[in-house]
Amino acid sequence: MTVRADQILPIAEFTKQRPQLEREAIGNATLRRVRLGGHLTFLFENHGSVAWQVQEMCRVEGITAASAVQHELDTYNALLPTQGEDGSAELSATLLVEYTDEAERAVALRALVGLHEHLYIEVAGERSAARFDDEQFNAERISSVQFVRFPLSAAAATALGELAKPARLLCTHPAHPAEVPLGPVVRGALVGDLQPR
Repeated sequence: MTVRADQILPIAEFTKQRPQLEREAIGNATLRRVRLGGHLTFLFENHGSVAWQVQEMCRVEGITAASAVQHELDTYNALLPTQGEDGSAELSATLLVEYTDEAERAVALRALVGLHEHLYIEVAGERSAARFDDEQFNAERISSVQFVRFPLSAAAATALGELAKPARLLCTHPAHPAEVPLGPVVRGALVGDLQPR
């Protein structure tokens, strides 16, 4: 399921193919984008998004040494969703806290302290708290870009693919209470991302 070094194009070849690959990356992200309320956007990660990020990092930083490319792969592969042997799973997403006005954003990032205790996925009535990277927030403000993981039991992972059963994201933080159902397109993409490649 991880992105391998032999799947990463040399920079010259990537640059040549980049316009087409960028369109594919945008399409991939569109299928996995979920807006929760007015200011929280989740971009669920998968093999395609990780491969794109590694390729872009190598291009921008001029990374060509095999060991350095592998370092990028090791870093970004940690963003992939996972499936346990018992049928449980973890979805992973980049969370963007989006405010167009800089002053408003500064206030909001302070008001949203504690967000990590108020974000959930709920599938077929089973609610699971999101897991955040502890280094991305402190007692004074949160980061505007967060990496989160959503653990699913085996039953919830199965139910995610059963569209008759409800699935949603919700935030109970008093500064941004919101909920949003996960639609069939997103759910289909997420279930597909958990399948072995």
